[in-house]
Amino acid sequence: MSTPQNEVFVVERDLAGVRLRDLLAHARPGIHRGDLHQLLRSGEVSVNGEACLHDRRLRLGDVVLCSGLDRARRFRPPAGDPPPAPVVLCETATALVVAKPAGMPSVPDRSGRERGVHGVLADLRPGDDLRIVHRLDRNTSGCLVLAKGIAAARHFDRMFRERRVRKTYVALVGGVPAADDLEIDALLGPDRRRPGRVVASDQARTGFREAHTSLRVRARFRRHALVELHPTTGRGHQLRVHLQSIGHPIVGDDDYGGERLLLSRLKPAYKQRKGVTEKPLLRRMFLHAERVGFVDFDGAEVVAEAPLPEDLAVALRHVEKHTKTHRHQCD
Repeated sequence: MSTPQNEVFVVERDLAGVRLRDLLAHARPGIHRGDLHQLLRSGEVSVNGEACLHDRRLRLGDVVLCSGLDRARRFRPPAGDPPPAPVVLCETATALVVAKPAGMPSVPDRSGRERGVHGVLADLRPGDDLRIVHRLDRNTSGCLVLAKGIAAARHFDRMFRERRVRKTYVALVGGVPAADDLEIDALLGPDRRRPGRVVASDQARTGFREAHTSLRVRARFRRHALVELHPTTGRGHQLRVHLQSIGHPIVGDDDYGGERLLLSRLKPAYKQRKGVTEKPLLRRMFLHAERVGFVDFDGAEVVAEAPLPEDLAVALRHVEKHTKTHRHQCD
């Protein structure tokens, strides 16, 4: 019988074969792992009445008695480091293109606790009247254009409205499109069942607006594809919903049906340890604003490109290593 000082665990069928330390971590996930190891070394854990000083595999019906859990430290995960500051990719007299890191909103949130890209760059360019002229989702990384001053902001606002800004995104999607090139046309509007989300429709509906995305497959894998995306419209969540609408949601996009990237699904010989929750290879969706091109306020052509962030590059290397079939070279 469990007490605050002694806890009893009986190994059930789904945990048969799990290691002792993993059973304890699974049963009490808030306990610091170092203290669990110390309990084992000090003889405060017994299996079927016998002290167990090592990490052994457990069998169905084994009775584990653990003393001292009330003295163990409670693990508090770190709050998480703030996203790094945006990196300036290109600067002209009237424009600034930065690489927005994932996890940072484009504009300050309503609470005022997060200043967003604009607030961070105000520290770097205190003398410039920087203005956001388009947005990226919080967890989308890559090229973000800012205007310097009201006249430039009006110029870029017109450029975006007239669809004269050339935008290129890359995404890793679930499944492999049947064709190398696709044109996606689907009306987008609010999801009545999920406030803040968007749904696609092939028929005219109140509150829905037309949206268009060109897709090109860069690389095909066994379970995924790396795609290049060119949106000609700029609707909220457009790329995410368009990809979901054709049955290829973005990897890691929990809101729109994207699966998490797990090594167990990539590596055929992967062996999952019982009682241990597998961590995803990527902690956000795989969507990156790779390139942007536009005509500046003075008429000059400007092109900026943001390299693939390290977390996306590492995830892509895992996919290439374990499921590669063939690649298409990008022009």
